[in-house]
Amino acid sequence: MDIVKLRELLEAELSSTDLNELDEDFYVEFDSLIKALKLSAESSRERGEDVEERLYLAQLKIAESLMKEIIKLRLHKIVDLAVEGKIAEMTAEEKRLFNVIRAFIEREELPEISEEVQPQEESEAEAEYRSKEVPKEAYIIQIDLPAVLGPDMKEYGPFMAGDMAIIPTVIGRALVEREAARRVRIFL
Repeated sequence: MDIVKLRELLEAELSSTDLNELDEDFYVEFDSLIKALKLSAESSRERGEDVEERLYLAQLKIAESLMKEIIKLRLHKIVDLAVEGKIAEMTAEEKRLFNVIRAFIEREELPEISEEVQPQEESEAEAEYRSKEVPKEAYIIQIDLPAVLGPDMKEYGPFMAGDMAIIPTVIGRALVEREAARRVRIFL
């Protein structure tokens, strides 16, 4: 599971009125991805790798945003299926939700929900990152690059060698480290 797969799943959900089939352990895999990104960001911070930490936090924000959109779309479809009384391919978590909605519609006794969802606390670094607007700077792109998804969920690029681009600082610094771009200052 990675951001590319999440983006593909979001595109599939957007392009279809039906529920797309997911692996049974989809939500578990997503939770693992989030934990891995948080651990990587924490590890980077402990090593003093500020840029690397921000990259992991940006990836975390993107993954969470993509997942929220996927869940929102799937929830709408699950409610529609429950209203129509139709069953489709769903994960175990989604089937439990479907059964609760279906019981509510039929005015039956609602099934017990075994697990209570506890809101997760955000680390200080994550909260700080989310509270700020995405800073951008000017860069000269030195190699051809495909489009990239920024921490603000906007697509930047594609870029050709020699292009000047105003992109999120997080992306720009990563490109500078890889000698794929150089930062420029614009004086007006």
